[in-house]
Amino acid sequence: MRRRSFVGLLAATGVGAMQAAAAAADASSARVLRRSRGGNLTSLDPHRAISAADMEIVADLFVGLTAVDARGAIVPGCARDWTVSADGRRWEFRLRPGLVWSDGKSLVAADFVASMRRMLTPATGALLAYRYDAIRGARVLREGGDASAALGVSAPAADRVVFDLDHPETDLAKLLAVAYVVPMHAVQALGREWAKPPAMVVNGAYRPTAWAQNGTLTLEANPRWFDAARKPVPQLEWRMGIDDATRLRSFRAGELDVAQISDGSQWAIARRELGSALHSVPFYGGGWVGLNVRRPSIADRRLRRALDLMIDRAVLCDKVRASGERPTYSLVPDAVADYPQHAAPEYADWPRARRVAEAMQLAQQAGVSRAAPRELVAIFSSNGVTERMFLALNAMWAPLGVRVAARGLESRAYNLALNAGDFDLMDYGSFSAVQSAASFIGRFRSTSFLNYFGYRDAAVDRAIDLAESQADPRERARLYLEVERSLLRDLPALPLYSGVAHRLVASRVRGWVPNSGLSLPSQFLQLA
Repeated sequence: MRRRSFVGLLAATGVGAMQAAAAAADASSARVLRRSRGGNLTSLDPHRAISAADMEIVADLFVGLTAVDARGAIVPGCARDWTVSADGRRWEFRLRPGLVWSDGKSLVAADFVASMRRMLTPATGALLAYRYDAIRGARVLREGGDASAALGVSAPAADRVVFDLDHPETDLAKLLAVAYVVPMHAVQALGREWAKPPAMVVNGAYRPTAWAQNGTLTLEANPRWFDAARKPVPQLEWRMGIDDATRLRSFRAGELDVAQISDGSQWAIARRELGSALHSVPFYGGGWVGLNVRRPSIADRRLRRALDLMIDRAVLCDKVRASGERPTYSLVPDAVADYPQHAAPEYADWPRARRVAEAMQLAQQAGVSRAAPRELVAIFSSNGVTERMFLALNAMWAPLGVRVAARGLESRAYNLALNAGDFDLMDYGSFSAVQSAASFIGRFRSTSFLNYFGYRDAAVDRAIDLAESQADPRERARLYLEVERSLLRDLPALPLYSGVAHRLVASRVRGWVPNSGLSLPSQFLQLA
């Protein structure tokens, strides 16, 4: 009897241990928010972000003077409030009291001044540096002028940051939401090593603790974040380096809480089988084919117009990409609400036969035909969707005598080829972290870091400058529309579609709302 009792006790203890382990696992899972998106994470340094993945993730780590709320509106960030002079040329921000870095050091106004100078310095290579040209002295610094030259950013007190502008900038509050402050004391002590976990110093809702070889970034809630009383999910994982099919399988298995889906076939499965979990929203992004107008093969504007005429955007969106994107002729995505009117070429509504006849004539005038074919080298960051898109474009352009040699490259090799101008055509996924038409039109300025097209037009530069100097957002939008019309005549880029973002969100996630930015920052999410 004693032996049977002892065996029974062992069995009961084993079951209890298993139940306790399961409960502990459930409790642990309830503390971890697991997210995944397409693309590769290349840097945690917010001033050196080069991809949508980089920019989405750094929003969990850093906060600027302003911030973006759950629905994309601009709200106070590290600044508790700000004032703007009557002429729009002087902005003064008051910092929240008691700001600190994750290492406990005080975060003061001088940190914002030094961070802005670092972001604008050419050696940093910040892709969006050109968007801050309204700040006095910013363009001189950005274009490699005297590194010690005066910059219109100052700290008259430890809790005051002042911006002096050469002309009004109606987007400044938006832009400062992504002009992140960085810990200059850590940057100066560690150089580029400062942005590597676990020692990385941040001021946002989360701080990184590990970045694994498989691409997974592990983070924990930052108790020194100024809004830590909101109690974000204690732990966060960003699982990178996996494709859409893997993300879909992982979501179904309960291994992911939020998963981006961009491949058309996987999106179709998600719509059919996981409809209640699928959230789709137009976002501040779109797709273009960029044209390297410096290359003789594509320099003739008649050929560029012929290529545009032959594109069937509805087929590309509905049949080839099949991801819910919207055909467009505009360089500015549909989701950008402060740009109410979009430009389109006069042939946008022409019947197909008329478009083809016009394109054939223009191509022949440019010296291209089936008898005299031309090969155009197209580069893209390797993925099946874009590969299919270039195959479809090759078929659409074949009647002109144009052949596309498409080359899929690893993301870093792709960026190197872009900067070297080693292409005729490129896949250009335009996006913006904030709602702004200038984020798209401004890429065509001669001095823009994002002008991979080699496009140079003094009149367009002056028109962009004029638009950006307007204090009235409506007048600014009107002038940008005129610039866009000029660009659609010159065609340094062929707009194809306006972006729609799809994400699977688990039922245990609370707080998910539509957001047309890169994504909803993790600080707004909770787990049931």
